[in-house]
Amino acid sequence: MISLRLFNVLSLLAQTAISGALASPHSAGLAGRAMQPGCATSADFAACHSTRRSYRHEGPHRDENPDPTDLTNAERLARRLPLKPPTRRSSARRATASPAPQPVNRGYIEVWSIDDNGSRTGVLGYVSRTTRDLGQHVVQQSLDDALFVSPSGNGYLVSLNSDVSFPAFLGLVQSPEDTTSGLAEGSLNYLVLASTGQTAPNATPQSVSNSLGPFLAESPVWTFDPATNTLTASWINPDGSLAPINPFITDDNSIYFSEDRQQQEIEFVYVSA
Repeated sequence: MISLRLFNVLSLLAQTAISGALASPHSAGLAGRAMQPGCATSADFAACHSTRRSYRHEGPHRDENPDPTDLTNAERLARRLPLKPPTRRSSARRATASPAPQPVNRGYIEVWSIDDNGSRTGVLGYVSRTTRDLGQHVVQQSLDDALFVSPSGNGYLVSLNSDVSFPAFLGLVQSPEDTTSGLAEGSLNYLVLASTGQTAPNATPQSVSNSLGPFLAESPVWTFDPATNTLTASWINPDGSLAPINPFITDDNSIYFSEDRQQQEIEFVYVSA
């Protein structure tokens, strides 16, 4: 009887030892992890969704709570953090080139003699800055006393250094000896090169301030040919008709314009300065 009970006890101990030897530590570890809330297990992987951690070996350990200033903008977005403010590279302003001053279109007027065919034969001088007692501009030989002008479009030549202060344009004025300002073929009327006030383009002769006196004048009389630099003047008669006029010079270097051809005709050439 005692032997049978001893045999049963030894059998029970042997079965317990065998069961303990067959138990796997790895399996026990996985089972323990699976008991954690939010965790799932597989043959060699355990993930806890609540902590978003993996138990695989993934290389060097990364700090789960880095300094927010070290995060990239992509990492900051993943953590629902605001983006980094833009970084100013330098407090100094970027150097920029200063705008170049606009060039002034200015120049003087050469006076050329021409032959019967209209070809230039030589330079006689320059339109003068100073005016004669009568008030007209003349031909003089020194560039130091040349009149400087600026073409401003619509037929105007702005006087830049005339000795006449109030009129601002180089234009044409009715001769003090004429009773009318109209020019026609065979007419003895003529015009004088003078400083004038402004008149409208395509207007008939107007009573404006000028260096001659109370005589009719026109200021937008010039046409510029950029191919030859030639300045050609024209005159609108009181009836609105266009009078082709020819400039000429007298023995005292005075400059006049008439519709008839004269012995010493001249041509004006604009020279940029």
